[in-house]
Amino acid sequence: MFKQPNSNVIPFGGREPRPSDAMQADTLAILHTCRERLIDTVRAVFTRRLGRANDELLAMMDQAFEQEQRQLCFDAMSLLANRAPLLLQHFREAYVSLFDESIERLADQDRHTRVELPDELRLIDEEDFELDLAMTKLTTRASFNCAQPLVALDRRLAVLLNGPRLTPEDNPLHPIGLYRALFQALTALDASRELAIFLMQAFERQTSAELPGIYNDINRYLIESGILPKIPLTEPGMQTSEVRSSIPGAMSASVMPTAPMMPAASVISNEQSSPANDVFAQLVAALQRLAGNPVQPATVAGSAVSPPGTLATPPRFGHEQLIQALGSLQRGPLAPGAVPGLGMAPLDPRAGNVVAQLRATPMATGSPPVDAVTIDIVAMLFEAIFDDPELPAAIRAEIAKLQIPVLKVALLDKGFFSDRKHPARRLLDVIAQAGVGHGEHENPRLLETIRAIVTAVITEFESDIGIFASQVERLEAFLAKEDARSYDKATGIVEELARHERQELALGRVAAEIQGRITRPGVPGLIVDFIERGWSQVLSEVFVSQGEANPQWTQALQLMDELIWSVEPKIHPADRERFIGRLPHLIQGLRSGLARLGLEEAWSEFFSVLIQRHVAALRGEGAMLNGAATSTSTPPIAPVTDRAPAPSKSPSAGQGVSATADPHLDLVRALEPGAWIEFQTERGTRNTLRLSWVSEFKGVYLFTNRQGENAMTLAAASLATHLRKGTARLLSQNPLTERAVARVMERMQPTTAESGA
Repeated sequence: MFKQPNSNVIPFGGREPRPSDAMQADTLAILHTCRERLIDTVRAVFTRRLGRANDELLAMMDQAFEQEQRQLCFDAMSLLANRAPLLLQHFREAYVSLFDESIERLADQDRHTRVELPDELRLIDEEDFELDLAMTKLTTRASFNCAQPLVALDRRLAVLLNGPRLTPEDNPLHPIGLYRALFQALTALDASRELAIFLMQAFERQTSAELPGIYNDINRYLIESGILPKIPLTEPGMQTSEVRSSIPGAMSASVMPTAPMMPAASVISNEQSSPANDVFAQLVAALQRLAGNPVQPATVAGSAVSPPGTLATPPRFGHEQLIQALGSLQRGPLAPGAVPGLGMAPLDPRAGNVVAQLRATPMATGSPPVDAVTIDIVAMLFEAIFDDPELPAAIRAEIAKLQIPVLKVALLDKGFFSDRKHPARRLLDVIAQAGVGHGEHENPRLLETIRAIVTAVITEFESDIGIFASQVERLEAFLAKEDARSYDKATGIVEELARHERQELALGRVAAEIQGRITRPGVPGLIVDFIERGWSQVLSEVFVSQGEANPQWTQALQLMDELIWSVEPKIHPADRERFIGRLPHLIQGLRSGLARLGLEEAWSEFFSVLIQRHVAALRGEGAMLNGAATSTSTPPIAPVTDRAPAPSKSPSAGQGVSATADPHLDLVRALEPGAWIEFQTERGTRNTLRLSWVSEFKGVYLFTNRQGENAMTLAAASLATHLRKGTARLLSQNPLTERAVARVMERMQPTTAESGA
């Protein structure tokens, strides 16, 4: 770690050093890397979410009541649509400039004046109050959202610069710099003050969720650069001791703080999560409570616990010795006495919970405290995994072979416990998920693939966890192909089910759309007659064949709206111009829709009368003419072959159970494709099926096995009844390792008697 020269040393020489000279090149390199990571990642996030920002602005414009607000939304959308690359370029340049100016100020150790706002942000008059207030709100929200990583970042920058803790004004990486730079960039594009504030607010909404992760990444970079790998609980000079190193085995009881619940979070910490979310720290604390010694976590080793107030026995085996011994065991069974410290009992990494056996070996009990506790926790995790009722026997056997590689990962990287996306955890989770609903003889290729992946990890893993990530990708690619085959097999069934459901619902759906339009005041009887007897059939046909999510359904509704509008008096020139431009499209669309059903000729007289209506509308005349013209005679319309039948009871009806009062029906309606449900037959056998498809109106649920076979359909109410009776059970959608961690934590909670309740 770089340390600046003591500021009390008076430099000799022929010239006074410039501010930049006071900061060494390696410190500047680290700061510039942090700068580039922050600005480039933030710009990438905003670029990725430009489409979502545009949709948000469009929705705001639709809901705005005032013209000024609508215009502001429109101007913002226009700027983002046409000038986003230039805006982001100015944003980057402004931020780099502000960052470098801040570094110059920090480097000048003789200058102690408070950093002032840029010229654009000074409070010159009352108009600037709005900008100052908006800037304060934005930076306050960002600071609160990123509180934990920013605190860590402040302390690391103080160490890097060998100075006091930085204030937000002095911290060149604080979010306030991002918003100052963004305001400068918008000003450079001649955006008004109001538009700039409006766009900064949109920027904040689109980036706030990912900003904490960006600052966490910068903290990780500083850690990798050797800048304060472990953050002490208190400032220097206070009573609590600092953690001296993150090297495994370097801890001793002498560096433990004395607060009852803080040691695990402070001594064995994971930079990827706060102490409150550090699972390893929580598990260590729980072990301490069970041992009745919450003060000295370093004394927990294996099943032996030192008495309170005493120091742990010094480790007899180092961290590297333990890793090497596990490497030997990973490759296959070890004969008794083959590796010093592993005892005289035979150890087989492929049979049972071998990590539990390791807990009793001299090497485990004599390892550094952190390693001993880690072995304990990993053993309990695998016990919970093997007890998981949703894990098939064949998959359980393959996961058992990964015990030693996973233990090595946990010893090398405590982030394994807290990071749900850790490659080693992901591999266990994906293997377990692949086995759900899998019979050993149903898909032998799946089991062969899993066995090959497990073998690759066992033979190749030494210390690089990249092998886990590559094998996860390999398994996920295989599963994606299998799912595609399954989907292809079920496609025909899905299409038929969807069409049948839409046939049952078409009549009511079309009637609802029509009634909402023809009951408006002033709609001529001519138009009402055409819509009810002619266009309703077109709507029914589109709804049944395509569904309401299809653009054809939207177009058919739009044509109906335009038809009603077309006969209204056109008073303003803009309305007449729009009418003339849209009329050919309207007539062609109406005729094409009727022609698909063979009805165009039957309604030829309607179009003749419609021309007269349009002429009258262009003249601005009233929509109502004489009765004869209003209800022109049209020939009887032959029924459409594929017309929807009379309405029947919706399959999603609750069958006497109120949806609002039935949690099982609510659960069913919340299910999404991919959920697994275990069904129990009358004979007592169990069949696990995957929800492959949910109908558009959540009335029909299609279940298949992994191969897309053994299809079974259930109405929503029927599925809810099965869940209520216990003949169906929704399997947990949480990953295997998450379930195992939760089970371990639950088992280590004190009982009512122990807690004194």
